[in-house]
Amino acid sequence: MSGGRRALRATCQLTVALWIAMALAGADPEGAAPDPIDALARVLPRPEPPAAPADADREPAERRPPERVAVGREDISAGEHLLEAGGSFPALSSSYQDYESFRDYALAMVSLGARFVVVQQRKVVGVVDLASGELAEGFAGTGFSPRARDYTGEPGLARYARLAVERHGPGAEVMMLVPRSLDAGLFGGIARALSERGDRHDAYREIRGRYQRGEDGGVRLRIDTAVRNSGESVALDLVFDLTRIARSGREARAA
Repeated sequence: MSGGRRALRATCQLTVALWIAMALAGADPEGAAPDPIDALARVLPRPEPPAAPADADREPAERRPPERVAVGREDISAGEHLLEAGGSFPALSSSYQDYESFRDYALAMVSLGARFVVVQQRKVVGVVDLASGELAEGFAGTGFSPRARDYTGEPGLARYARLAVERHGPGAEVMMLVPRSLDAGLFGGIARALSERGDRHDAYREIRGRYQRGEDGGVRLRIDTAVRNSGESVALDLVFDLTRIARSGREARAA
């Protein structure tokens, strides 16, 4: 499979893979106090996207509209507790295959407040500017989720990965930080959606979805299936408006 095709199949797995102790100093554009990044998650390519579970009694997802989950401040607050709980939330595996390329997906995430950074020996030592193609030294920023995304092996970041190693030595990696409020809103919203179905989030070990471009040009995440701790797959078909969640997080901070 070609590198470009692998890029379209890459997934975002929010399971804790490494523990780091980063203190991100500097001014926070949202006014939050400095927030340490203490856990990383790997983003690994998959040969094929996760398949929906076979269920003869369920109408195919494409024939029924997905459930749009509105995320509010209470969800963001609940999600904050889930982030603080470390690995208690199930792994979230999300492909970006619906985007034309990794770059399209990456720029969409940057529009939500995400940042691509260089990590070396548990410290953020640089920042990647995808728009200009530059890799700058140092990084000043706070208010990011502790679930940083590790893009090891991503063809779309190969050039930056090489530059990171050249400048900072073996072990330097390119990762993505997302706003803490974005992950908090997403986790809190998923947990509530499961609870409304009579389930708890800790009854699951993995949640699978795909990033999509919304009708308004924003970013959304469509959750297709979830895998119980027993290994059973459950169809969900939920849609989260990440652009709206990011905006709600900024408004909550400003309130």
